Parts: sequence; structure tokens; C-alpha cells
Amino acid sequence: MIMLVDPVNELRMQSRLIGWDEGGCMMLEQPTHGGSAVQLTKDLHLVGRGMYEGRVWGFKSNVMFQTAQPFRILFLVYPDQIEEISLWKADRISVNLEIFISARKHVFAEAMKSKSSAKGVIKNISNGGCSISCPLRFEMNMPVFISGELPNGKTLDNVMGFVKNVTRDQNENMYGIQLDERSGPLEGLREFVLLASKIVSKGDTNSH
Repeated sequence: MIMLVDPVNELRMQSRLIGWDEGGCMMLEQPTHGGSAVQLTKDLHLVGRGMYEGRVWGFKSNVMFQTAQPFRILFLVYPDQIEEISLWKADRISVNLEIFISARKHVFAEAMKSKSSAKGVIKNISNGGCSISCPLRFEMNMPVFISGELPNGKTLDNVMGFVKNVTRDQNENMYGIQLDERSGPLEGLREFVLLASKIVSKGDTNSH
């Protein structure tokens, strides 16, 4: 999954990478917004962001052209630079956020009302991962679905993640979760992590 952003029109779209010719072009599926196909004009400036195997990468490019037959493909100029970072090395913020977690998708609004809904606590969080304390038993590489409200007013609604490490003791299960952008945009999460990291950084500076 690739998130494409048209910064001028403030339009966010989803697409998938099909292939590339290094130094030439990138080929993507026709982008969509709200389930509808989007036609982009030649030379339009775009910002792209994707996630693969625990790494997030971003780039800036321009539209070359789009094809309609035999396939709907978007061609972008191959970026001069592609930035890549490990999500697990990204800023991790210590938090104490109560969330709902399950092995299958749930209805967030109903989970908030139900006293029997399975709850967990996010202990730390980054752009693409988090550590969760939870009474439920999950195994390595199992998918989980997480919902909750972030302090910045944004919402996690059935964000899918995969269990990447497990620590158990008599009192709790601690899970390292790698979040997956295929379940939906993580922009709200990234905004919160960025804001929190700035606050933490400012606090560290003031303490010296």
C-alpha cells in the first residue's frame, strides 16, 4: 500500500506499487480516494509514503502520465531520493493508552459501550509499532485489530497489526505489535507520535 498526497489540493489517495525502472519511472495502480478512481494531471507534484516489512519509506515525484487501456496505471518520475527508516528505530513514545484489541475486526462504537470488550494498554508507541499489555493470549505473527482514541483527538479504528514478540509472566502478556497500513491510513497516529516526540524533546532540552 502506498499513500499519495497532492499537497496543493490537500488530497490523500491510496495506490499500490506495480514496478519501477530505476532512474526512469515508477508504475502504480490508479490511485483512489474514498473508493473512487482519481485522474491526475501531467507534472502534478506528489508526495508518497509506503510501508514494507517494518520499514517506512517516502519520496517526492511528479506525474508523467496515466493509462486507461489495457490497464489503469499511473506513471511517476523515478524519485531523485527515497528516504527509508526502520519503524522499530523510529521515535518510541512512552504512553499509557487504553485500547480495545481483538483477533478479529470489531465495531469500535459497540466495544466502547460493552463492559465485556477486551481491553489492553499501549505502553509505548512509534510510527509503525507499539507495545501492548493485554490479558488475552495471542501467538507470534497472529493478526490483531486495535481501536482507541489518541490524546490528539485522532482515532485508531480497527488498525491491523501483527504480533512480532511476546513476553509473558503471571500477571500480564506483553506484545510487540507491528502495525500494517493496509488496514487504513496511520496519519493520525503519525501526527500524535510527531507531536509527542517534539514535546519530549523540548522537555529534555529544558532539563539541561
